[in-house]
Amino acid sequence: MDLQRVYMTRRRFTSLAQVVEEYYDELLTFVVRRTGSRPLAEEIVHETWIRACITTVVMPGNPRAYVYRMASNLVVDHHRSHSVRKHVELSQPQDYESTEPDAPSHSHDLAVPSHEDMVSARQELALISDVVARLPQKCRQVFLMYRGQELSMSEIAETLDISIRTVENHVARAMVECRRCLQDARRDL
Repeated sequence: MDLQRVYMTRRRFTSLAQVVEEYYDELLTFVVRRTGSRPLAEEIVHETWIRACITTVVMPGNPRAYVYRMASNLVVDHHRSHSVRKHVELSQPQDYESTEPDAPSHSHDLAVPSHEDMVSARQELALISDVVARLPQKCRQVFLMYRGQELSMSEIAETLDISIRTVENHVARAMVECRRCLQDARRDL
């Protein structure tokens, strides 16, 4: 390990978000190797940064290792989620119309949310919609393209002729505002 890296590792950070920013390129390479996808890796590192921004943990002794673990956990979460989604898709019956009149219905397999869950989801959607409406115009536009149209950060950057880093900053700001609003609402309950 070269002397500069030793210094950087021992450098005192005031937040985990600074650590993610400092090691962004390294983290991105690390996650690309594990996912095989640069756009996915960018999203995972971005999510790592967001979680680092809102975490309440005390600064760990080795903050670099801590953010690497955060990113690694998000990769595992993604693989798990993707695996479950694929399993559910494969287990769904392909032919929804049965030729037998007395064939059992599969509709009971679907989880129906409770009335309270639906009310809660509507309230959260209203809160988030309000937060998004109050965002600066460019930030709102980027966020809606990212979450609403599900465009990748590089697609948004190309479409709006801005840097990927600017897209990341807009998305991060919007997500931090949405999470802060939801956390405040939950605290008020």
